[in-house]
Amino acid sequence: MPVRNKGVKPVRDVAKRTKRGRRAYIVPTDRNANGIVAGESFLERNHLLLLSLMPGFTRISDQSICVDLENENLLISRQDLPKKDGKKAVAYTADSEIERHDGQIFICESKPSAFLEKHADKHARAERILATYGKQFITFTEEKFSPVFISNLENLKKALSPAQKERAAGACEKVGIALKNRKRWPTLELKESGALSNADIFFGLAYGVLSADLSENVFSGDGWVNAAHGSLDHLKLMDI
Repeated sequence: MPVRNKGVKPVRDVAKRTKRGRRAYIVPTDRNANGIVAGESFLERNHLLLLSLMPGFTRISDQSICVDLENENLLISRQDLPKKDGKKAVAYTADSEIERHDGQIFICESKPSAFLEKHADKHARAERILATYGKQFITFTEEKFSPVFISNLENLKKALSPAQKERAAGACEKVGIALKNRKRWPTLELKESGALSNADIFFGLAYGVLSADLSENVFSGDGWVNAAHGSLDHLKLMDI
């Protein structure tokens, strides 16, 4: 399993959570200087996985910012929180942070929808403070993250692995030939026509040779893929 570079720590180190029975979920990404980001829940991991794949973003960090809700400040570490009567100020630690290609920064919270109401006031306070620093606050839930969608994200991530680069080039060439200038194919028909594997299809989806509705099972009897002509718009899976 990848490890974090020495001397580089997030605001709230999820590795410590493993000592209390929680697992740190690792997502490799070249959008972070450490080569990885980590979440302390499967939900966080799924959101980080999505953010590592969506085009248009240049940087992603896990737990990179702490909001002092009482004094309305942004801090590098929870250890920097001021104390009053021996108690630290009330704070909010973001689950992740992403930077879009235009420089806009988004602070992201991963939270099951059932708990949104409970934390609504805290999130509203954090959102207001972050806005004064030019940062947008967004909340991700389990909505849209079906088992099929998560599986598709995982397969796309595998297809984009640097270790698969040579294989990906060959697969994309095969897929391009198999398309035969048709704009749309039933996935199973395209596979049979071009002697393609499931992995070949995902290489095509990952590198913009193909596009598809990734909320659906691409390989079901009624699954379809389209010629993408280099576009990665089908990977813009959330409106951010």
